[in-house]
Amino acid sequence: MCVCAVTQLACRAMGIEAERIAQLADELKIGFCALSLAILPLADPRQPLMAIYRDLYEQTADSPLVIYRNDGTPHSAERLTDIFVKASSTAGAGLGEDLLNFATMHGAARLGDAIQRAGLSDRTSPLLQFVRHFRNACAHGNRWHFQNAEPRQPAELRGIVLTSALHGSKAAGGTVGAGDYLDMLDDVAAHFRA
Repeated sequence: MCVCAVTQLACRAMGIEAERIAQLADELKIGFCALSLAILPLADPRQPLMAIYRDLYEQTADSPLVIYRNDGTPHSAERLTDIFVKASSTAGAGLGEDLLNFATMHGAARLGDAIQRAGLSDRTSPLLQFVRHFRNACAHGNRWHFQNAEPRQPAELRGIVLTSALHGSKAAGGTVGAGDYLDMLDDVAAHFRA
């Protein structure tokens, strides 16, 4: 096989991986937006989610929410109504903000790992450098970690410029808000489809 054919195969494989990453970014955005919508009913003391469990799953307020371990044994059997009451009495910022930050952190870690595994990291791309540093922050306590003249390469997302001054500060829910995270997902999808 000639060098040109090998190069074409490699380029085609990179294109497939790039599209997979773009699709992952799209899926993470949809999941984040859906979670944002699902959080609102949790904070409603009238428990509108109970109607869903009643209508779709034929469960009553006294039905248990059973969460299973990997081995199939149940962990929890708290009543649905008790869980909904606890959720609705949790401060909205604590419940919603924490869940959205967890989703952001999880998404950033998955996306950063996917880019690295696919071999599509690019030190010259400020966007991909931003994703790399954001992934690292999210995977390590949700704090930026910049030492020894880091970041060494420009890392930027729509005007959010990462600098050593951010060292130790909160990443998801701090420097990067929910809308910024969605911007990042959109920009990554566009980057890998370009």
